[in-house]
Amino acid sequence: MAEPLLFVLFKAVWQDLISDIAYDSTKQDWQAFQLFFDKSKKNQQLALYLTVALEKCFYSSKKVLAQKCREHLIKNSTFIQYRGVKIYSPPEHDRDIKVLDSNIKLLEKQLKKIGKKNRNHQSIVNMNLVEEFLKQISTSNEKYLQQDKHVGEELFEEVNKDCDVDIFQSALRDEKYGFRKLMLNSFLIEIEPNEQLNSIFNARTYLILHQVRKKF
Repeated sequence: MAEPLLFVLFKAVWQDLISDIAYDSTKQDWQAFQLFFDKSKKNQQLALYLTVALEKCFYSSKKVLAQKCREHLIKNSTFIQYRGVKIYSPPEHDRDIKVLDSNIKLLEKQLKKIGKKNRNHQSIVNMNLVEEFLKQISTSNEKYLQQDKHVGEELFEEVNKDCDVDIFQSALRDEKYGFRKLMLNSFLIEIEPNEQLNSIFNARTYLILHQVRKKF
């Protein structure tokens, strides 16, 4: 995954965090952030932790969404068995199911690769960009975020690659169950055990409050 996209993923996650009423750690002052970045300059492992979390949340969320769309199409289709292969009807469902199948397999390969990354991984999120981004937000009362509205479109454009399926594109933008909500939850689950990343994101607080809200 190219570094600029990693930064887009970080910005999208952060935007969604501060728009969620259950999350409170974005109110931290700049000193709290600076402590993390001072550590990251001495230890590239922190950048790698963040990179792996961002990549996992991206690919796993796309996979979950593709699987849900595939299941929906299958439930609303009929099929015949021909030489060991299922052919679905209507024909457009057959085509879409095959496209989603192909995407799911590719995403599974991507997720396996992430688990094998090491210190020599060439695509690590640029912590200088992350630091500047959070500094801008901290010193401008979050107005900086409002000027960066293209982030969502960049993200959706990337997710849409190689998946020209109408039901997937519609599900992608669903505000309650779509890609960004899946990605945010997946990201927080990934970093929740990592104390160093939690110094920025406070994922434990978010996840506890998120679970409480789901009960009401």
